[in-house]
Amino acid sequence: MKSNHSWIVLSYKVPSEPSTMRVRVWRNLKALGVVYIQQSVCVAPDTPEVRRKIQQMEKFIQSGGGETFLMEVVQFADRTEEHMVQLFNDQRTREYEEFFGGCDLFLKEIENETKRKNFTFHEVEENETDLGKLKKWYRKIMKRDFFHSPLMLNAKNRLDLCERKLAEFTEQVYRSEGHIEGQIE
Repeated sequence: MKSNHSWIVLSYKVPSEPSTMRVRVWRNLKALGVVYIQQSVCVAPDTPEVRRKIQQMEKFIQSGGGETFLMEVVQFADRTEEHMVQLFNDQRTREYEEFFGGCDLFLKEIENETKRKNFTFHEVEENETDLGKLKKWYRKIMKRDFFHSPLMLNAKNRLDLCERKLAEFTEQVYRSEGHIEGQIE
């Protein structure tokens, strides 16, 4: 499996106290989408954004009295690279599955409010807020989906379904209040 991927490997050591530094480093690197291959050793595809953020983390770690070691890997051995890509896709699968759960809750909420005929502007606002959170969550996962997980398209389709269901619900609210969206009275 020859590829065009190059990689960044970051090994770091942070002081044991304060623990907030260790947690901040871990959270920032996980948000970036790295895979940990050992304790305090993580790998990520070498993209401009990943490189920039890892360099920022290096500075943060060093300014807090920690140590870093950054390696640029042009190419892993074929089997290692296949394994790395699988680890990244496994992480994304877990994230997408959790995202699907969030979408299911959203759709259930719309369904429940529709059954109760709770067609109020307040419900539209609440559901718009919830849909905004789902969109933000989806964008975060997509940003980390370096190798285009097989679930990527399903996630987009599920988000689109949430948008359609909210649009249908909103239309029912306007009808129940005697208004058609965009119509001037």
